[in-house]
Amino acid sequence: MFNGDIFHQKARDGRGAMLGESISFVRRNLSFVCVVVAANCALVAFDDYSGGKKSNSAQFFVSLSFGFFIQNAILNGDGKVSNLTSGMRGFGGYIWKNLLIFLVVIGIGIGAPVAFGGASLSKNTFLLLCLAVIAMILPLLLALVGTWPIAGIAGSKSGLSAAFNRGKRGLVPTFLRLFAGLILPFIGALILMTAATSMSYAADSIFSDGKLNLIALAILVICQGASTFGLCYVSIVLARKLLNSEAPRAPIGGRQGNAVAATSVSEIFE
Repeated sequence: MFNGDIFHQKARDGRGAMLGESISFVRRNLSFVCVVVAANCALVAFDDYSGGKKSNSAQFFVSLSFGFFIQNAILNGDGKVSNLTSGMRGFGGYIWKNLLIFLVVIGIGIGAPVAFGGASLSKNTFLLLCLAVIAMILPLLLALVGTWPIAGIAGSKSGLSAAFNRGKRGLVPTFLRLFAGLILPFIGALILMTAATSMSYAADSIFSDGKLNLIALAILVICQGASTFGLCYVSIVLARKLLNSEAPRAPIGGRQGNAVAATSVSEIFE
């Protein structure tokens, strides 16, 4: 069971409230967010300089760790990432559970197009089809069982079935929020790079002829910043879904009992 103390700052379950909370969280943890953006930019730049794709796993780990610290701060009611070396309860389980979810998404994203004859298409068309399936399956699966890895942070031993039961409640709005947080930054990055290319700017390479491409670097920072904010929003949505599902409810008859009243975004971070 959850400790009742973690529910003392339960937020309204609304898209605007969560978006406002995400903005407030970034403002309060700006240095931490900037470090994450800088780390991801450095990893991408290293790949571009070395001509490889060796940092993908590192970027994935950085993203998962970023989500962990955000959700840990939300569940503990702090609203601020203070000490990264403390409060690591559930970190290992959080990583492998999210990795398992991601592998399932990849399996469905590739397996479904192959099962319906997508392998007969051209390589680029097949790749776009797989990406489209993944773009739908990832937020859907996270909406259904995304609270499973987070429960361990709060000290709960609830399993996958309990997470699925939580996910079924409010599935559609949660899916739309997660889709917006995960996919819209990616779409925005594609549009930005396409626009830069149409204006004859080389936006796909940070280093050009041994020199730093400032246009490509600026686009990289913007895209990584948008992606990091989207991940922050997604992390908060899932953390609040867990809190709203597990918080004590008022009994029938109107008496509050031990139920916790919802607070505004400003009160959460005051």
